Amino acid sequence: MAAEGKRGLIIGAAPWKDGSFLAPYLKEGQWTVFCADGGYANGRSAGLMPDFLIGDWDSGQRPELDVPCVTLPVEKDMTDLQAAMDQALSMGISRLLLCGCTGGRLDHTASNLLLLEWLADRGGDGMIVDEDNEVRLLLPGSFLVEDEPHYHYLSLVPLDRTVSGVTLKGMKYSLERADLIRGDTLSISNEPRQRVMEITITEGRALLIRSQREENI
Repeated sequence: MAAEGKRGLIIGAAPWKDGSFLAPYLKEGQWTVFCADGGYANGRSAGLMPDFLIGDWDSGQRPELDVPCVTLPVEKDMTDLQAAMDQALSMGISRLLLCGCTGGRLDHTASNLLLLEWLADRGGDGMIVDEDNEVRLLLPGSFLVEDEPHYHYLSLVPLDRTVSGVTLKGMKYSLERADLIRGDTLSISNEPRQRVMEITITEGRALLIRSQREENI
């Protein structure tokens, strides 16, 4: 994530074990914690108290806490998670770490991944993490990616039909000004070979996904 801007932790309702995977990301600086509906239970299991509650409470009863709270209608035009992100942006918090938003319903997972684009279009910078994965959005430009915390695999998933001028350095499989086609798997299951890797994209958007598990598909 970028170094600028206030930081917000958005916790969704997708179940997890204990939230210990968040420790490497939260060890520095201060974070404003937003719990989206059932995300409150996830936050408490990780020892995190919310600074802001938001949701329609269809995942459980509204917590009785002395913190700011927004109750949403059950029938609405955005998910509780997106509403929490929108609330954070309205408070001037533009750097968002999203968790508790993958697994379970596939439609929610897919739409939550694409919320990284929605956030970028509004001037924000986001990352999604769970027990096995880290996901961020890459726009045209050059990026340095530190292998910290360490993940075994690193993949680029094109969001546009063609992502052009892709150069990968510091990885097991390098590329030089290659074109990635959405639906192809050329850029899946790369591996880090240096502590700091470099990715350059000339045109198009892609998801950078770092993963721990070693299953093959």
